[in-house]
Amino acid sequence: MDTIFTRFTHYTMNVPEELKSGDVWVTCDEYKVPLIAVPNGACFAAKSTDPDTWRSYETALTTWTENEHIAGIGRVIIETEAYAGLDIDDCIDDQGQLAGWAEKIIDRLDSYSEISPSLTGAKIWVKAPELTTSYKKPGLEIYCGRRYFTVTGLPVGEPRPIVGASDELAAIIEEEFPKVDRDRGEYNGPRRVHNLEDFLERAQIEILTIASDGAAERKYSILCPWVHEHSDGDVSGTYCGQYENGALFFHCWHSHCAHRRWREFKEHLSPMVYLGRPSRCNGKGGRLR
Repeated sequence: MDTIFTRFTHYTMNVPEELKSGDVWVTCDEYKVPLIAVPNGACFAAKSTDPDTWRSYETALTTWTENEHIAGIGRVIIETEAYAGLDIDDCIDDQGQLAGWAEKIIDRLDSYSEISPSLTGAKIWVKAPELTTSYKKPGLEIYCGRRYFTVTGLPVGEPRPIVGASDELAAIIEEEFPKVDRDRGEYNGPRRVHNLEDFLERAQIEILTIASDGAAERKYSILCPWVHEHSDGDVSGTYCGQYENGALFFHCWHSHCAHRRWREFKEHLSPMVYLGRPSRCNGKGGRLR
């Protein structure tokens, strides 16, 4: 049986005009994979970290309007601007009722909020220029950059303007992503501390977002160097980070990578980092980006 392709809703009259400004828009397919907005309907992959793949709102809207295979359009959240975005999952039931916990977050921020393409979640746009870290956990994600949101223009309740909400957002982050104090004991490992960010940059490993972790000093969601082995090419579920004592870690949720830890990660990338040669990776998809 053929599956029914459903395009995402988009009501342009409800989208805040300030979001429409600039070349910061993309289109997407039914799986929300971002695409470059091309009015003739040609499909080329876009990236929320590559401005060369972004287009104007008008171009994105035209591309979506004139091509039935384009599912929706979306707006990039840029690190250098004041906007932050909250993505709340599974908070709207079959009757269209908003869950109480989600309603409290929306009311506290009192900023532009809309129903997500699935009609089961909500997205909130606020101005919070002080936010420099993104946060993610099941049901709630908060981004300050390097991400795009599909935009439906289907408001939660009455349309609201985008407002400054730095203090209230900080309070929500403190409540939803509390820091955890853990007794890690004395560290008796190697005393040499590696610069994780420098290692990732030299290895050309793409950082997807900064993740929240009460045990680690820093934690990143990254593009796995073995992503070509993941089922369906799934890019989620791969993390690396560093503890306060300098210890480094790598973990990937995918079954093909379950046995791989920091040692395998480092050994796999070291030729590129230290010798300037390609990583020891066989097969299609080994090129890092």
